[in-house]
Amino acid sequence: MDPTFLRNPSNTNLLFVFEAFAAVAIWSSVPLTLRIFTTLKRRSGVYFWSMLITSWGLTIRQIGFLAQFLSTKCPWQLSLIMAQGGWAAMVSGFSMVLYSRLNIILEKRRTRQLVLAMIIFNGVIWHTAVVTLLAGIAAERNSGHRERIPRWQAVLQPSERIQIAIFSAQETAISFFYVRAAYQYLKSRYEQPGTTRSAMFQLLLVQIIIVAVDLVLIVLALAGYLQLKLFIHSFVYAVKLELEFVVLNQLVELSTMGVPGIPSFAFAVSSRQIPGDLERPGENSSPLVERTTSKAWQPSSSAGSLEFITIPQRTDSR
Repeated sequence: MDPTFLRNPSNTNLLFVFEAFAAVAIWSSVPLTLRIFTTLKRRSGVYFWSMLITSWGLTIRQIGFLAQFLSTKCPWQLSLIMAQGGWAAMVSGFSMVLYSRLNIILEKRRTRQLVLAMIIFNGVIWHTAVVTLLAGIAAERNSGHRERIPRWQAVLQPSERIQIAIFSAQETAISFFYVRAAYQYLKSRYEQPGTTRSAMFQLLLVQIIIVAVDLVLIVLALAGYLQLKLFIHSFVYAVKLELEFVVLNQLVELSTMGVPGIPSFAFAVSSRQIPGDLERPGENSSPLVERTTSKAWQPSSSAGSLEFITIPQRTDSR
């Protein structure tokens, strides 16, 4: 894509669309960062840093494209590094967000290791390939060898479609574990309180929305609307990060309820006292808590708990 096409007066409407999505994406990093620091009481670990890197990655990407498309004085090397570095942080960063809380609903460590290996492998292969091709095209364009660009584009265009499909499929695969856990609970435990069912339903709904958004990106790429995908990509990930906080709130609610059948939720309740909500077994505890804590998976560390989250006072299971 020629970075000067938005400077053409005939593309004014496209310019307005691009600037609108860019402004929303850039601004979203500010409230997202504030929510990260106020929601997470532990400012360390994979979850915290992946959330922070993703939220600012989408902003850096968008600023890079603004400089590339609209500025005539910004060095092309700088705009390319910002746009593609931000893209890598945004896409693989969000996959790490999904991975980092996977231990809350998935006990098998081997499966989690395979998911992490998939994220690293796809990131190294596809980020490197696409950035190399884009850098080659930019170098040829700025060195005056435009006749060589079609050869680079012949490789870039299918690579763009493949990487979008792969990264979207990667997020869908990770989301599948959450969809499966929520669906199994909703299918087999209708006798539980309505609040618990509601929290599980919202968890399921958010994961379905994330999967649907990924499918939209795949369809746009395969249909050849790469320009539109470029415009909305950062905005889409800003929406995904907002939905991440909805998921986090539901996990907090479920952890205070002692959801049976999902080990890590049970551990989150049994590992620490939550005043005013649940009591420990043997202290006038309810049968639900007795049943949950007696069968809880007990990990060797606090990795499966939700202790890194600042529990909102509004969360109440009664």
